[in-house]
Amino acid sequence: MKALLKKLSTTQRFWSITGSSALLASIISLSVGMRQSIWFDEAYSLLVARQSPTEIVRLAGLDTHPPLYYLLLHGWGSIFHWDVFWLRLLSVIALAASIVVMGILLKRLFGARVAAVAILVVALSPLLLRYGFEIRMYSLASLIGVTATYAMVRANEHHASRRWWIIYAVLVAVGMYTLYYLALLWVAHAVWLLMRAIRSRKRYEAWYRWPWLWAFGGAVALFLPWLPTFLRQTTNGALAPIGQPMTADTVLGVASFNLLYQPLWQLDMIHSILYLMALVAAIFAVSYAWRHATRQQRSSLLLLVAYIGVPIGVLVVVSFARSMYVERYLSHVAIGLMALVGISLGLWLASRSRQALLGAGVIILALLVGCAHLVTTGNYNFQRMSRPDVKGISEVATSTCRDKGAIVAADPYVAIELMAYASSTCPIYFYSDSAYLGGGYAPLNGSPNQLTSKQVDLPYERLYYVYYDTPQLALHGEPRGTIDSDNLHVTIYR
Repeated sequence: MKALLKKLSTTQRFWSITGSSALLASIISLSVGMRQSIWFDEAYSLLVARQSPTEIVRLAGLDTHPPLYYLLLHGWGSIFHWDVFWLRLLSVIALAASIVVMGILLKRLFGARVAAVAILVVALSPLLLRYGFEIRMYSLASLIGVTATYAMVRANEHHASRRWWIIYAVLVAVGMYTLYYLALLWVAHAVWLLMRAIRSRKRYEAWYRWPWLWAFGGAVALFLPWLPTFLRQTTNGALAPIGQPMTADTVLGVASFNLLYQPLWQLDMIHSILYLMALVAAIFAVSYAWRHATRQQRSSLLLLVAYIGVPIGVLVVVSFARSMYVERYLSHVAIGLMALVGISLGLWLASRSRQALLGAGVIILALLVGCAHLVTTGNYNFQRMSRPDVKGISEVATSTCRDKGAIVAADPYVAIELMAYASSTCPIYFYSDSAYLGGGYAPLNGSPNQLTSKQVDLPYERLYYVYYDTPQLALHGEPRGTIDSDNLHVTIYR
């Protein structure tokens, strides 16, 4: 009876910690997100999602991402009138669900006590919190990935029914309709499943009898309708040249983003010392966990290693042909890295050693510093080296624009950002000398508001010229002043 009560007590504590961690992560992520301006990628999501479902599918095919998230956002935004709070909440809900499902997965693999420690670490990951409020598909992809992992684990258990493989196949296909980079996680799953098959008695079976191969085959079949579009997307040139090669520097940068939410080049001396201490502590924790784990636990640890390690390894290989790494493109597998660190800490702390307590303290301190840095940094764009503030600039223009003024955007990029906030009574013109606008600019293709000359003369009393860095257009009228926000500016002409 005592053992039963103890088990129930441990389970209850696990659920309390998991629920509280998911709630805390949601509150932090949403509160940070609501203080941020929408930036281009999010504005593009809104611009596409406001179209009809048929047009959403067409526009997605011209860009670099699949259509499922935009279709989901279309329905969600229509219900909640495109209010920014609710738009961000959709991603935050996916973040909270990801944490809960990961907790359930870790509990099944390692037990409630160790899983409770791990989920605290997961919930404090600043990279997860950062993309938890983004009006993009990354948080949803994280949820799909961890849910598919849970289904795969259940399907691998003894006497598991085929329905888990069916669920897994559907989730893999749904993931590919959400974010192509989820394929990196599916490769990780395949590597882990192959290792298990080789180590088990199933290695004597014909490979075509392995159920997971049939599950992947089913997922491919479900993805076939979109496959021709995907193949066209790989050569349409819509992917922005922002990727980095996966070098030793960027691999270490993956850890710095997950711990401190800072790239390596931005770390000062104090943060560098904290980063190195946390990294060493994490390595010690993983090493201890591996050495003291049971055979079953080692298999589960390998799954978490594959969760983050295989995607990085694939990107290293791909980097020989094309640079494809951007921190947000790995945000959906970051939860696996933090789960690995958290589980290793939990197993290490079970030894009750001072070294384990010190290591846990260093890692938690690093995560708290990372969360604090996220609060101050917000959605800083590390590719453009700027903090988005199109909201403030748009408010300056639309507050006095009314029917006698118009906004002139320096290019389609700026125009799409402005469209997230601009009033319908203040028209937005934009400059581009391209006869065809594709990729992320496809929604503006054929727009009557496109300007093809740098000499701009429009029949309005006031023009608000919005641009990044330095002005390139010559507007008719006298400039009456410029308002600056980081490297985004608005010059008022009358």
